Formats: sequence, structure tokens, C-alpha cells
Amino acid sequence: MEGQSDPVAEKIDPAHPEKSDLLRYSIDLLNYGYFWESHVYFEALWNAHGRTGAIADFLKGMIKLGAAGVKINIDQKESAQGHLMRAIELFESIMTETGGSFLGFNLKELITHINHVADTDIRQLNIKPEWE
Repeated sequence: MEGQSDPVAEKIDPAHPEKSDLLRYSIDLLNYGYFWESHVYFEALWNAHGRTGAIADFLKGMIKLGAAGVKINIDQKESAQGHLMRAIELFESIMTETGGSFLGFNLKELITHINHVADTDIRQLNIKPEWE
């Protein structure tokens, strides 16, 4: 990503999040361990949503997951745990506000999975939306 301009994103359609190529790409980057790159693309989506509201908070949670992976890769486990816990807080807040499903993600399952990898290895993160 060095030497490249920051990506620019369009807003995610909450009725059809699966149509967002950038969301799909960001999830793939995260799942394949390209944590910094996923962070950059999730941040572009976050900026597109004005950094406020439930969609922005969800994207901020995803940014935190990418940041946790970066910290694990540089052997900063305590910092990684902080990012994971903040992601969980964001997802729990959205779950309270909107219910168990958001943008095609089962938030309860997502939180359970994050807790599992927090106790084992963040590099085993595998985010699967229901529309996959």
C-alpha cells in the first residue's frame, strides 16, 4: 500500500451489503491475514459512512480486528487484546441497538468467534457473512 493513494469507497447499501465489492474485498483481506491492508479498506468504507452511526461502528469494529492482527504480527499481544475487546464492545452495542443480525452478519456468532481467536490465535480469524 506504500506509495499508493488511500482507497475511496461508496457507502454500503444496508439492504444489500453483499453488493459492496469493497466490503467483500476487505473481509477477504482480513481472513487471509492481510491485516494492515484490510484496515485501510475498512477505513475507506468507514469514512464513506461519515464515521457515525451503526454501519460506521460496525466498520470501526472490523478496523479494530485488522489492528489486532497487525499487533499480533509484531508480537504486541496485550495491545492486540485491547483491539479485540474494543471490536467486541462495538459489535455488542450494535447488537443491542439493531438485533442479532446486521449487514448480513450474525453478531452473536461473530462475537463468539472473536472471543475464541482471542484465546487462541487472531490469525485464525475467519469472518463469514450470512450472504457468503
